[in-house]
Amino acid sequence: MLHALLSGRARLTTHVVGWFMVALLFYSLISGLRGPVEGLYRTALNMAFLLALFYGNAKIVVNRYFETGRYGLLIVITLVLWLGAAALRTWTELRLFGGSIFQNNQIPPDGGKRMFIAYALSFFLLLLFSTLYQLLENRHTLELRHRDLEIRHTEAQLNYLKAQINPHFLFNTLNNIYAAATLQHPRTADMVLRLSDLLRYVTYDGQAAQVQLEKEIAQIHAYLELFQLKSEHPLNIRFQVENTAEGRFIEPVLLLPLVENALKHGDLDTRPDAFLNINLQNASNRLLFRIENSFDPENRQKDETGGVGLSNVRRRLELNYPRRHRFEAGVRGSIFVAEMEI
Repeated sequence: MLHALLSGRARLTTHVVGWFMVALLFYSLISGLRGPVEGLYRTALNMAFLLALFYGNAKIVVNRYFETGRYGLLIVITLVLWLGAAALRTWTELRLFGGSIFQNNQIPPDGGKRMFIAYALSFFLLLLFSTLYQLLENRHTLELRHRDLEIRHTEAQLNYLKAQINPHFLFNTLNNIYAAATLQHPRTADMVLRLSDLLRYVTYDGQAAQVQLEKEIAQIHAYLELFQLKSEHPLNIRFQVENTAEGRFIEPVLLLPLVENALKHGDLDTRPDAFLNINLQNASNRLLFRIENSFDPENRQKDETGGVGLSNVRRRLELNYPRRHRFEAGVRGSIFVAEMEI
């Protein structure tokens, strides 16, 4: 509620309505004692002093001296503003109307000392309220600016992470096609076509904030088929989707790097008993993606430049699903397991 009153048009509306109510209150009280014409004049004079004192203190004194730590000048300027405004208001009251509304416009015997004290007290309260209001508004503005910077920083990080996906994905896939081409594999042309479709998804759909889960699943199927094309024999790859994926949206190219990582660091192309199991469980309140693959613990050559995919996914989950995800990856027994839940 308070944030809404300190932001945008709501802030302007609050000020206009607030000051209008104050002016209306002054006019109602003064016109009842001194008549409508004098009530209007006195109300205009009161509002001129109140507005000048409130915004002069808030926008100049508080912002230029309090917020910058110049407290010595702050005290001096505040005293001058406070007592000077009270003295000037007393003088104008006596000069224009001859006295206060309670004294039938006659100069008081004390020469206006009580009037000065009354105005000094009321102006002190006004300055205090003005200072508190401006400090609150400044803190609110800083908070909004900080949030905006955080959002911009998060967007920049996400764009950087997404930019990492394209070359990483491309290099791994081109390596597969290059291996097939050197062996004059008859399906090399099909592999290039599959790669074209995958790159279209990564390049265009990958720039969107979210995509339908069906699209990501379709690209996983395409990538698995692309990997299968380079092998002469069927590979032990199982991809199971539980429950329909309709209506679910996720960040694009979020699941695909895990599949890519499993194929790159697995041993499907070197061992006949190697396997890759992929399971996707889509429920109404969660999405569970689990990959299990065999690997050769003695073969560390593939891991020399590895790790980009998993660290990328982990960071993107932290940015897009803060406190709403779980991601674990590591060796369990003789297999490598990666599990994501959002």
